[in-house]
Formats: sequence, C-alpha cells, structure tokens
Amino acid sequence: MPLELQMLGWTTLLVLLAFLPGSIAKRQVYGDRWLLSNREPEGLPPLTGWGGRATRAHENLKENFPAFAAAVLLLVVAGKYGGQGTQFAACLFLFARLVHMGSYLAGWFWPRTIAWAAGWGATLYILFIAL
Repeated sequence: MPLELQMLGWTTLLVLLAFLPGSIAKRQVYGDRWLLSNREPEGLPPLTGWGGRATRAHENLKENFPAFAAAVLLLVVAGKYGGQGTQFAACLFLFARLVHMGSYLAGWFWPRTIAWAAGWGATLYILFIAL
C-alpha cells in the first residue's frame, strides 16, 4: 500500500478518535446524563478552557480532513504517488495535525498556527502533484 494511503488511514483514525478529549470535558462539565442524552445545547453554559479548545480542534480537523483525503485519493487514482515529495507531504499532514491538536489543547497559539499552515500546505502540494 502506498505510504500516502497509509497516512490517510492513520489520519482517518485520528479524526475518529479526536472527539475524546472534548467528550471528557463535556462529561466533567455537563455530566453523564447530558452526555448520554440527545445533547440539547439550550441552557448550557459554553464549554471553556481546554474542553472548548479540544472541541474546536476536533472541528478544525474535520474541516481540513476532506480536502486531504480527496487530494490523496486523486494522487493514487492518477498514479502519481510514491514520490518523496508526496510521501513527505502526507506524513507532514498527519504530524502537523497531531501538533495542531496538542497545541490547541495546551492553548499555544503560534505552534497551533504553524501546524495548521503546514498541514494546509501539505494538502495543497499533494493536490497540485495529483492534478
């Protein structure tokens, strides 16, 4: 399997698991009953601190993932995978998203911003090579 597809698989796993920190915070703030309910947001205080950042980090990951997935899939369909540049970019995307998540949780602005830009640039690079 091409490395680019492996990175897509690992990134998919990250997307699937990245809700956990936010859910832990929601459980601490809103309780088990709310977490197991239909989760109506009316009347709830906003989630602040690391819990709010965790939720926003997951949302940001979900917003950026489709473009990365499409770029990698186009790359593979076009048969342009396997180059050092695209392999590096696919690895960079996953690493950048991990750094983004950790930086967001910690409240570190600059590492988060740089990681976001690195992931965005990696996606653009893969897309341009695919096209």
